[in-house]
Amino acid sequence: MKLSLTIACLTALILSACAQSYTLTPTSAEIESAGMLALHGKQSAAIKKLTFWAEHHMPTAQRELGLAYITMPDKLNAGIDWLNKAASAGDEEAQFQLAEAAYKGQLGFTQDYRQAWKWYEAAARQNNAKASFMLARMCKYGEGRAKNLNESIAWLKKSSEQGNAQAMFLLSNAYAAGEGVRQDASEARKWLELAAEGDFPVAIQALAIELQGQTSAGHDLRARHLIKEASDERLMRWNKYQ
Repeated sequence: MKLSLTIACLTALILSACAQSYTLTPTSAEIESAGMLALHGKQSAAIKKLTFWAEHHMPTAQRELGLAYITMPDKLNAGIDWLNKAASAGDEEAQFQLAEAAYKGQLGFTQDYRQAWKWYEAAARQNNAKASFMLARMCKYGEGRAKNLNESIAWLKKSSEQGNAQAMFLLSNAYAAGEGVRQDASEARKWLELAAEGDFPVAIQALAIELQGQTSAGHDLRARHLIKEASDERLMRWNKYQ
C-alpha cells in the first residue's frame, strides 16, 4: 500500500515538473515561434509545447498546432480538429484557413461555398482583408449565394480599407466604370494610387500608363519610374496575389 502511494506521488511530481516546464502565459511570439519550428522543422519539442498550450485552450496554439498537423498525412484529421477549435474560439487566421479549405475543396473537404462563406465572414469581421476580398468575389460571381453587385462592392470597399492592394485596384476600376457605384474619376484615381503604393504590380503599371497620357514632364518621368517598378515587383512577387 505504502509503495503504491509512493509511486503515485512520484508520478504526480514528475507530471507536475513536466507541466511547469511550459509556461501557462506564453506570448503570441513564443507560440508562433514554436509553430514555425513545428511546421517547418517538424520538431517534436515544439509540437509538445504547442500541444500543451492547445490543451489549455489557447486559440493561437490550437491554430499553430493545426497548421503543423495538416502538413502531416497521418495527422490531418487532428489538424483540422485543432483548426476548428481555434476558429470557434475566434482565431481569425484559423477561420481564414478553414474558409480556404472549404472554398477550394482542400484538406479532405468537399468544396462547400456556404461553409467557406461562414468562415470568411467571421475572419473578415476581424479585419482579415483577404477574407473580405473573397467575400467580394463570392458575391460578384454568385458563389454560395445569389449574385449581388452592391454587396460585392461593399466587401471590396471593406477589403480596401483593411489594406488589400488588389481590392483597391478593383475598387478603382469599379469607380472608373461606374460598376456598382456612382462613376467617379477622383475616387478611381485615389484608389489606383493607393493600390500602386501597396505594391500591386498591375496597379503600378496602370498608373504608369495613365500618367503617360498626361503632358507634364514630371508625369512622364514618374511614369517611366513606375513602369520599371512594376516590372521589378512582378519579378520579385509574381505569386503574392494568387
